[in-house]
Amino acid sequence: MSEVLLVYGDEPQRMEEVKGAFLTSYTTLTVRMFDSESSPRSICEAMNEQSLFGDVSVLYIANPPIIKKTAKQSLGEWQQVYDALLTYNGESPILLMYHESIDKRIQANKALLAAIRHEECHKLKGPELLTWVTSYCKKNGYTLTRDGMLYLQHVLELWQDVPVSFLRTEFDRYFLQLGKTKKITEDFLRENSSDYGAKNIFAFKDALLQKNAAVLMELFPFMLSYKEIDRALSYIESQLRLQLMVSECRAYGMSEAETVAYMKDNGSTVKPYPIKLAYSAARSVTIPALAGLLRQLYEIIRLGRMGEGQLVRVRDACLTYCLSEEEKI
Repeated sequence: MSEVLLVYGDEPQRMEEVKGAFLTSYTTLTVRMFDSESSPRSICEAMNEQSLFGDVSVLYIANPPIIKKTAKQSLGEWQQVYDALLTYNGESPILLMYHESIDKRIQANKALLAAIRHEECHKLKGPELLTWVTSYCKKNGYTLTRDGMLYLQHVLELWQDVPVSFLRTEFDRYFLQLGKTKKITEDFLRENSSDYGAKNIFAFKDALLQKNAAVLMELFPFMLSYKEIDRALSYIESQLRLQLMVSECRAYGMSEAETVAYMKDNGSTVKPYPIKLAYSAARSVTIPALAGLLRQLYEIIRLGRMGEGQLVRVRDACLTYCLSEEEKI
């Protein structure tokens, strides 16, 4: 008996990867193509005739309407394909590609998933995306350095709906640019990555901590037009809050290692490397001014969620911080 695989979800790039791996396992067989416009009867005949006469080939069925959207939905003529799959024991491998999510609460869908092998390819977010990137780099002989991984982690934290296909295109380009250099660093990513929104927000945060008013003014029009400004401000606020905590630890005479241990002992989930960067940046931080900036951001975010925020206040608050003098610690 050959295998039946149902690949489904809303992440086309990952679905294509699973599809490619499946078809690669059967390179000696021809592929017969079917889709939602095909006759359900012809599909069932293909499944039966290959079992009876030994004419084995891969049956590829794209988006077959055998998945119910509601419990009462009728599959019509496609019911025969559904039934045939539940009891299929032929020799020909069958690949089903369904480019939507599946409601597993519906009994018919649940029964189908229990009867055949399936793989869900949902959109990756946050840590999942970072894991995919790390694996893709390793597969191609490259590695992300620690600072490169942290940079990418922050960018993906901001850009939660990035398609895997975009990241694959980006990193394929990086591989060509890097050539024999096998390490992907933060500096390389900053210099060579496409000019997307999350990258600009990360640059805005860095410019703010470095008190670079010129860069802030250059990026501020983008901040005003960013469609997910609330998320951007929340990210910047969280990074400034980390910087304030680390700066205060340094001001109290704690070493970098003591700061890491202190934050861990008090329930912080922040990794040691971001703390190390914040500790290094603490020498240029004006603690009272940073605390004041955070208070203003809290208020701006609060009013924004009530529909009363004036984002231009963000610019004024940030520029005021840039004018603050460094504390000697």
